[in-house]
Order: sequence, then C-alpha cells, then structure tokens
Amino acid sequence: MKPGGSLWISDLVVQETTAIQQLIYNERFGNHLVNMGGENYRDNVLDYIEKEDSPRSLNFQLDLLKKVGFRHVEVLHKNLCFAAYGAIK
Repeated sequence: MKPGGSLWISDLVVQETTAIQQLIYNERFGNHLVNMGGENYRDNVLDYIEKEDSPRSLNFQLDLLKKVGFRHVEVLHKNLCFAAYGAIK
C-alpha cells in the first residue's frame, strides 16, 4: 500500500477480559439475538461464530495494524461485540 493509503474495517470483535466477554456475548448480544429470533436463533449464531469465525480483540487488531506499518490507527466506533476501525499508511 502506498503511503497515505488507508484500510477501514467493520467487524465482530471479542473482549480480552473473560468476564466482560461473557457479559457481552451471554447477556447483551445473546439477549439481542433472542429478541430477534428466539433462543435457537441465538444458539445458531453463537455456534456459527465459534465454528466459522475467528474474531480477535480490538486491541489485538489495532496493535497488528501498527506492527505491519500503519502510522495512524483510529477507532471510529465500538458497540458491544462490533467495531469499526482502520488505519492510514
């Protein structure tokens, strides 16, 4: 990527602290999924994430962007287990 180029990401993230991760997934996000489609829907979504996705913490992602050479790293938004973030080379 040329200097001045940027990369922007909106994705699922996990928490580094187990207690906070459980609060968000089991209570907040889990309750949201139940309200959307019931307990089976929640279980299917969380099982799918466990099997098919590999979310990392936002801190991990930001550190990785810096490690690979991005100069400016920004968090645009974070809500529960979703974050929008990016970086400029």
